[in-house]
Amino acid sequence: MKLTKYFILLNMLMVALTMTSCARSGDDVWEDTKTAGRHMGRGFKSLGGKHSDSRQVYSPDEFYTVDGGYTPVASQEDFIPLQDMPQSNELAMANSVTPQPRESPGDPGSSIPGIQAFKDPHTIPGLAAVFQNIRFDYNSNLIKGQQNLDILRSVADYLHRNPQTYVFIEGHTDERGPEAYNLSLGSRRANAVRNALIADGVNPDNIFTISYGKERPAVMESHEEAWSQNRRAEFKIYQR
Repeated sequence: MKLTKYFILLNMLMVALTMTSCARSGDDVWEDTKTAGRHMGRGFKSLGGKHSDSRQVYSPDEFYTVDGGYTPVASQEDFIPLQDMPQSNELAMANSVTPQPRESPGDPGSSIPGIQAFKDPHTIPGLAAVFQNIRFDYNSNLIKGQQNLDILRSVADYLHRNPQTYVFIEGHTDERGPEAYNLSLGSRRANAVRNALIADGVNPDNIFTISYGKERPAVMESHEEAWSQNRRAEFKIYQR
């Protein structure tokens, strides 16, 4: 008799569980599926080495927005919001909306030759002190420091006085990080410098950018001082 009651209670419990399971909606099942997918994604990221020195960036969604531009997501010590910094000596202008040049150097029909015709200003007397390198912090395209701003003002003043001078701004990085990411970072650095010069009144038709990423280091060594010198924007000029 007791055994019969036990089986009756067991059957009633199984029926109740079945009814509860059937009552779950399709939305509930979908939410569970998405949650599982998120946890699986986190696991794959960990296996892929999420915390390496730097990482590939695939879309603007992976950046913080700073004054209309984009700054790469980094660690807390690498990312400093622009509003928290002194406005007098720092610029964040990598993705500001600025006019593009009307001509592309070296293109068929262009009056401006290709980058091979642009010279290192350090080989031209009197220009080495004007066209100095702009330095950047690790994993950053923010233009920081009074020295960088003084260099930009000197370059802008020279270009105002010499409207037949054309400039290529080269973006460079240090050796750490994937090639594709460094090419992107170099491009943002070069564009930050270009946009700053245009904001100072330089003709946008006279300024071009190119990124070499980590492929052309200024110092062929692997230590912090070398990396600091390699994180830069360089100028090459062409004079008609």
